[in-house]
Amino acid sequence: MMRMIVAGLVAAIMTFGALAPLSAQGGQPYLFDLLKRPAFKESWDGLFRRNRNIDRWVHVFGGGGNGVSGPAEPVAADGRRFLSTDVCKPHDCADNQLFVLFVADGSQAWAALRHKDFVQWLGNPGPVERRLLEQRLAR
Repeated sequence: MMRMIVAGLVAAIMTFGALAPLSAQGGQPYLFDLLKRPAFKESWDGLFRRNRNIDRWVHVFGGGGNGVSGPAEPVAADGRRFLSTDVCKPHDCADNQLFVLFVADGSQAWAALRHKDFVQWLGNPGPVERRLLEQRLAR
């Protein structure tokens, strides 16, 4: 009887473990996946290159460190296609969120870094980009 229970648990774990990567692969990429692509990584780095007043956790995440993120969302505005994504500081998401908007090919990026009391705009977003980032901030 015990062997049947253990065998059933092992089978369930293996089934769900095998399905998890399939669901991640079938959906939109996460920010950490996008940053493995050269165009996206270069745009990401460009957001912070001239601005040294960025929280350390953002730099750590950009270098392959930890962060809590969801899948990118394709959005369109003004006849242009974008990918909207986000990441937050582990164990302190409420006061440390970064919302990033990439042109769909990764060639340019803008961001809104939400701190506890203010929002820091990065990449000099124009009206369209700022509106899309503000929509993410409002969620």
